Amino acid sequence: MQFRNLSLLLFMVCLGTTVSAQKYLSANTVEISKEWEGNNFTSTKSFAENIAEAPQFKILSKLLKNNPLQQKLENEEMVTIFAFTDTAFLQLSKKSRDSIINNSKLMNAMVKYLTVPGRVDSYTLKTAVEKNNGTIYLKTLDGQKLGIRESNGKLQLVDSEKRTATIIASDFYHKNGFFHIVEGLIFPASED
Repeated sequence: MQFRNLSLLLFMVCLGTTVSAQKYLSANTVEISKEWEGNNFTSTKSFAENIAEAPQFKILSKLLKNNPLQQKLENEEMVTIFAFTDTAFLQLSKKSRDSIINNSKLMNAMVKYLTVPGRVDSYTLKTAVEKNNGTIYLKTLDGQKLGIRESNGKLQLVDSEKRTATIIASDFYHKNGFFHIVEGLIFPASED
């Protein structure tokens, strides 16, 4: 009798585990979409796919196209990317703009610097900034510290040289995380 009850209990545990595990094997993925300036970004596309047709991201999209960095971003389990728009480059002199854009090593370093592991939404950022006396530091994909602070009610990214980039739109999903849109350019610490 006891063996029978034990067998029945074991069967129920195995059945329960199998049934509950099925939800993770489901091919039905919920799509989350959000529009910004005429662009529709969706959780079923990679970051590069999301920005590919957005005219505000021609420089970043061109950088990622056929670049091993794109594959690296897509292979990360969860990442939050702070995506710079073309406007930030257009505010520079042509000479400065060309020297940055044509330096693929610097551009790749910038993207890694603007990428942090995990899914970090704007609410989490704001809450952390409030709890930490106005500034937090996130560890980036390349291991550096990226500062985030609040200024005039808006979140800003801050680099080691105190340059800033303001988050102008936030909480867009991509296949493996979030991305936020920033206006301005910040750079990783130079390697001496």
